Amino acid sequence: MKLSLRLLLLLPFIFVMVGCPGDDSPEEVQVRPYSEVYAEDIGDIEDFMDTHFITVDADYNVTFTKITGSTPGAPISGRPDLYFKTISKDGVDYKLYFIKLREGLGNNDSDPNNDNPTKLDSIYASYKGYKTDLTSFDEASTPDWLQLDQVIQGWKEIFPLFKTGASVTDNSTGITTFSDFGAGIMFIPSGLAYFNISSTSIPSYTPIIFNFKLMKLRYKDHDGDKILSKDEYLGTGLVSGTAIDSDGDGKPNYGDFDDDNDGKLTKEEIKKPIITPGVHPGWYDFASIPVCSPGGNGKPRHLDSSCK
Repeated sequence: MKLSLRLLLLLPFIFVMVGCPGDDSPEEVQVRPYSEVYAEDIGDIEDFMDTHFITVDADYNVTFTKITGSTPGAPISGRPDLYFKTISKDGVDYKLYFIKLREGLGNNDSDPNNDNPTKLDSIYASYKGYKTDLTSFDEASTPDWLQLDQVIQGWKEIFPLFKTGASVTDNSTGITTFSDFGAGIMFIPSGLAYFNISSTSIPSYTPIIFNFKLMKLRYKDHDGDKILSKDEYLGTGLVSGTAIDSDGDGKPNYGDFDDDNDGKLTKEEIKKPIITPGVHPGWYDFASIPVCSPGGNGKPRHLDSSCK
């Protein structure tokens, strides 16, 4: 039985709890040094980029082709839209290569910054995964919803660099078409993927490649306090940064029902004044949450324990 990519993306978190019948059950093999494996992975990835070229169709589907005398082409490594970001993890500075075929135009004209997902949000994406021998281990040609806080790190790092597009649904057929979406390719060392977790689809210590398209996103509110999780995290676009923990209780604000540890729920502290008796007051937008006054220290009321 083939292991689905939805399960594979979650493997670093659930391999000890779930499996797949037959001979494709994920298993953990003996751990090798991260630096040793990365040296092999990055060599494999960079060799692949030096010896292959890509063709892209009108819908941003990608075909990889090996360069030979009879199939010449410009190597991936020479493309102007090839970038990398450095991810420091387990004592290794990983190069995470990616190609921006199209960043995505977004669909929020009032605030284009609100068209990028964050590491805490849900994405609606299609994708196809490959090993460097061009064996495809799974794909979703039809977009699917996935939560970025529950997938491999390579996805968490790359998707926030892309924007969503626009969508139109034909009411008579129910078919949705997408346009102007973000599309790209990522080349992921195993240390940012499944590392020593093995299945028949992806052996342990295997670098992988994804061609992907980002259609839509949903911003998450993990603790239900009416403040989006992305607004309770430091770092531009959540590409880097740290989770805010205002009261130092070990719980990041996006997962803390009481951000200032004053015994009052955050969602109660950001309620708007009642305008009409008997009508639910609603909540402030994050940017307009008032500070605690008088006697406060200038912090928004949900971060100031003196604001009772």
